[in-house]
Amino acid sequence: MKKITFFLTTAFFTVSSFSVANADSYNYKPYVGIDYAYTHTTAKGFNPYYNVVGLHIGSDYSKYFGTELFFNLSNGNKRHISDSSIKTSYRSYGLDLLAYLPIGCSNRFSLLGTTGAGEYVYKTTFVPEKHNNEHGIGYRFGGGFKYALDKNWGFRIITRYVNFDKLARYDHSMEYSLSAEYHF
Repeated sequence: MKKITFFLTTAFFTVSSFSVANADSYNYKPYVGIDYAYTHTTAKGFNPYYNVVGLHIGSDYSKYFGTELFFNLSNGNKRHISDSSIKTSYRSYGLDLLAYLPIGCSNRFSLLGTTGAGEYVYKTTFVPEKHNNEHGIGYRFGGGFKYALDKNWGFRIITRYVNFDKLARYDHSMEYSLSAEYHF
């Protein structure tokens, strides 16, 4: 918990100082988005995959920098292991920092990099009906691109690597996401 508190505090002061320094040159632009992601996770004894729906709320502080809060919820994944079966699903929430590199004169297309952290809660059900919830921190690193259709609407594609801390069964995952965003 100390790591995530340190990360969030550092992120807050970074965003605050950067936004104050650029207050005269850029308008604060909040946005909301909906995500679909395909996630492949590496775990002990099995490798589940998930279809994930997510929501993110963020802001651009300049044409080069933004932050966002995210919430994701996966479907269930069922696997048969020897004589039993295991069903898993997860939810996650946290904070991401985004860096943009606009390409072209119109600034409609941008390469992006992202880093962040979040709480991941895995729900595991073993047959015969033994439930187990595991939660821990996931450190997220990724890249992709963003395209602005017009002043308000845009979409993005991001690939992320998530490394889990303090989860006994789950090690890491790869996430491939497609998002639609509305900028206010």
